[in-house]
Amino acid sequence: MSYTTQAPVTKKQVYQRPYKTRSQRREAARRKHDENGDVKFLVRVAVGVGLLLLVAVAFAIKGMAE
Repeated sequence: MSYTTQAPVTKKQVYQRPYKTRSQRREAARRKHDENGDVKFLVRVAVGVGLLLLVAVAFAIKGMAE
């Protein structure tokens, strides 16, 4: 009697991207856009405050020089 042995074939798991519905993708894009908008707003406010301080310091120096 002869026994034939076969090596067990292992099923390799393939990476599957988690499925997202259209509404989930839209919500993620909306959140990302909102966060970027907040950062842009804060940068603009910081630049504005910096310019105001620069003008105030310039007037103070000009007033002290006279």
